[in-house]
Amino acid sequence: MVVHRIIDGDTLEVRGDGRVLPKDTVARVRLLEIDTPEGGACFADDATARTATLLPPGSHIRAERDVELTDRYDRYLLYVWNEQGTFVNEALVRSGHAEAVLYPSNDKYWTRISDAEDAAQQAGAGLWTACPEQPETSLAPPDSPAPARPDLPGGPPAGVPDVDCSDLSGPVWVGPDDPHRLDRDGDGIGCEAN
Repeated sequence: MVVHRIIDGDTLEVRGDGRVLPKDTVARVRLLEIDTPEGGACFADDATARTATLLPPGSHIRAERDVELTDRYDRYLLYVWNEQGTFVNEALVRSGHAEAVLYPSNDKYWTRISDAEDAAQQAGAGLWTACPEQPETSLAPPDSPAPARPDLPGGPPAGVPDVDCSDLSGPVWVGPDDPHRLDRDGDGIGCEAN
């Protein structure tokens, strides 16, 4: 496969070589078992730049699938190694440019990637020291439901593969939980720039 372009820290476009992806098809790939900050969030630009360094457009990659090949957004869910043999998913976590995130049943390298996160946290690498803790987005007591915005569609639920704003057609109501970190300013509305 050949890298076509980097979309963000954990999403890219590649041209298939007929092994995992159909030959000459340009498709979006979501790196498995990791999550990088979304555009505008602390360390998002750093994560995207690091991914572009590891996977420059035009470079060849080796990819491996797990149990589920695609997500509900038709992105291919893959583990990726660059031309130098670097396991990119793990490298992004180890350098603190991504967090380890498990989405069962794709868990082939979970121990390796979660160990890399432990090492990054202990070393204070990347986002672990560059980004302050996020303040609470709601002053309401935890038991009270978040007010919904009937004029906006609901955001994607937790537990589905990670979603980026580039996967959505416009703003969505995420409320105070925001499991996919789509809300940059903490007002309960994700992907306002779409």
